[in-house]
Amino acid sequence: MKKIKVIGLILIYVFVFGACSQYETTQEAQSANDHIFTAENENFLIKTYINKLDFKDNEEISMYSTIEYIGEEDDITIWSGEPYFHYTIHNGQEYFNEGLTLDILKTTVLEKGEVYILPFSKSGGYCANDPNANFWKNYYAQKELKLPKGEYFFTAYTGFSLDKEQIEKVTLKIAFEVKVN
Repeated sequence: MKKIKVIGLILIYVFVFGACSQYETTQEAQSANDHIFTAENENFLIKTYINKLDFKDNEEISMYSTIEYIGEEDDITIWSGEPYFHYTIHNGQEYFNEGLTLDILKTTVLEKGEVYILPFSKSGGYCANDPNANFWKNYYAQKELKLPKGEYFFTAYTGFSLDKEQIEKVTLKIAFEVKVN
C-alpha cells in the first residue's frame, strides 16, 4: 500500500511539473509570434509587443511594453508622474486611449539589466452628453482592448525625467499602425 502511494505521488509530481514546463514553452512560442517594435537611447531600451497588426472587428488586441536600463551605472532613478509609460491610440478623428498622467512626483529606481513589464491599460474619458457616450461607456467598462473597424495609430512612449526638476526629460517613442477589418 505504501509503495502505491509513493508511485502515485511520483506520477503526480511528473505530471504537474511536466505540464508547467510545457506551459512555459508555449508562452515563449506565443511571444515569438508577436510583432516587436523598439526604441532606445544610451540609457534605456523600450520594446512594445503586439500579437498582430491586422484584426477583425471587436477582436481582442494583446499589447504590452518593456523597459530596460542599459546605461553605465548599476541603477538609475527616474522622476515621473503615474504612470511613467503611456499608450496613445487614435484613428485620426478620435482618441481611443490617451496618455493621461496622475500629476504627482514620484521616483522609481530601475536596475541595470532588469526588464520591467509595462502592461497596457486604457486611459481616457468622455462626457455624458457625447453623442457616442454609450459606446465609450462600454469601451472603458471592458478590460480588454477591442476596437471597431478602422485604421489606428498606436504610440507607446516614456514620460519621465532624470532629475527632480524634470529638466532632463527622456523621450523614447514607438509608433505603428493597426488595421481592424
